[in-house]
Amino acid sequence: GSGVVGSSIARELSRYKLSIAVLEKEEESAFGVSKSNSGIIHPGTQNPEGSLKGRLCLEGNVLIRQISRELGLDFKEVGEIIVAFSQDETRRLLEIKSQAEALGVEQLRIVDKAWLRDNEPNLNPEVLAALYAPTAGIISPYRMVYALCENALKNGVEIYTQARVENIVFANSGFEIQTAKGVFKARHVLNAAGLSADEISAMLDIGGFKITPRKGQEFILDKKKENLTNHLIFPLPSKTSKGILVIKTADGNPMIGPSAEEVEDKEDLSTTEEGLKKVFDGARRLVPSLNQEDIIAYFSGLRPAAGDDFIIRYEDKSPGFINVA
Repeated sequence: GSGVVGSSIARELSRYKLSIAVLEKEEESAFGVSKSNSGIIHPGTQNPEGSLKGRLCLEGNVLIRQISRELGLDFKEVGEIIVAFSQDETRRLLEIKSQAEALGVEQLRIVDKAWLRDNEPNLNPEVLAALYAPTAGIISPYRMVYALCENALKNGVEIYTQARVENIVFANSGFEIQTAKGVFKARHVLNAAGLSADEISAMLDIGGFKITPRKGQEFILDKKKENLTNHLIFPLPSKTSKGILVIKTADGNPMIGPSAEEVEDKEDLSTTEEGLKKVFDGARRLVPSLNQEDIIAYFSGLRPAAGDDFIIRYEDKSPGFINVA
């Protein structure tokens, strides 16, 4: 896969004397999951202690600065606030802060109504307090993938698009990967196929996980609303989602969303009136001045959820096969 994960792996491995091919089923890199997400570089809050996701989120927040300098990416550290509307919610913020600090997230602080009034004048005045994480940032997800791919290509990586993997056969000498662009032979296979990672793994009879698409509908606002907020605005998270947000973007247009809907169809990129209402109502609770007439475009993205944590493992059953799901 040539999304952000596959492209990052290819770019990193291109530092070494290896023969590397990236196989992407779409017409272009980033055309799967990576083109349609919020572009948020999370600070490391809202992750379970001891989770792979939590550790990598924190490392990734640091690493993105180095990668952005090397590739000339449009990373902006804008910071985020998670808001509380009641004393009970404020106590929950203190728990989130404590858990995040245990993971190693730095510079967190609880801010009061006076700070919010000065720094987020369009925020709902009913908000009592917020957890401020200044290290959160934004980036263009597809421009990041293109930059990773261009760097990998210059270092000798070959990228094949419209090369859907149809089957993989494991033999003593390695793997035969049958694709729409012919057969590739490899000693190692890294499965970064996003929504299809479970299907690729199953080709070698390696089970153990199922990818369930989690659909998120997002709505883009007119660029004249660029300064609607100064930070990324989060509600308190639920068990399945970080919630409906008001999002600054690298392009300037604010976004609202995403929803979080478990779906079965890995091609379901539809948007709905119900989705718009849910997202708009959630976003207006944070920023009441939002107007539906400011929405200029909308889209859905599918997050490849595989349970509660990321999966990165070397598969002993097929030596040389690594799942990154």
